Amino acid sequence: MTLKEEMVIAGKIHGTHGVRGDLKVEVFPPNFKLPETVYVKTKDGGFEPLQVEAYSKKKGLIRFKGYDDLDKAKKIKHRYFYVEASKLPQLSRDTFYEYEILDADVIFNGKKIGKVVKVDDRLSTAYLIIKCADEKTRHLPFINQFVKQVDRKNRQIHIQPPEGWFSL
Repeated sequence: MTLKEEMVIAGKIHGTHGVRGDLKVEVFPPNFKLPETVYVKTKDGGFEPLQVEAYSKKKGLIRFKGYDDLDKAKKIKHRYFYVEASKLPQLSRDTFYEYEILDADVIFNGKKIGKVVKVDDRLSTAYLIIKCADEKTRHLPFINQFVKQVDRKNRQIHIQPPEGWFSL
């Protein structure tokens, strides 16, 4: 099944839990209310719909219709699940989903200097991991001092890095 709308990763199905087909799940957007249908990628790049039968945010467990035993549930463990981008909650102007930033062009003084290849948000300040045109990978704190504008529509991030950043 292929969908016309943009699909975005909304979480990850980890391992199985118990014998009734429950799966441990991690939902990425915090406070995201899961829709009745989520999708997993098929081998041919399409999307297979999964009907949510039960979900416990508190326990981090999910069960899908038709995956009601351990053997069936094992077939979809360790996979990301997707939702239509329109199902995600609207964010404030200065908050972004990772999919909006990944692979965006990085612009400095009107010139493209690289692309965002990863967002590292494990610390109190998120960092953009940028693959620069000189083939070096550089980290830039995702703060207003250095990130001047995020243009969602054109997938561009305009930066003003600290002095000496390019010599790293």
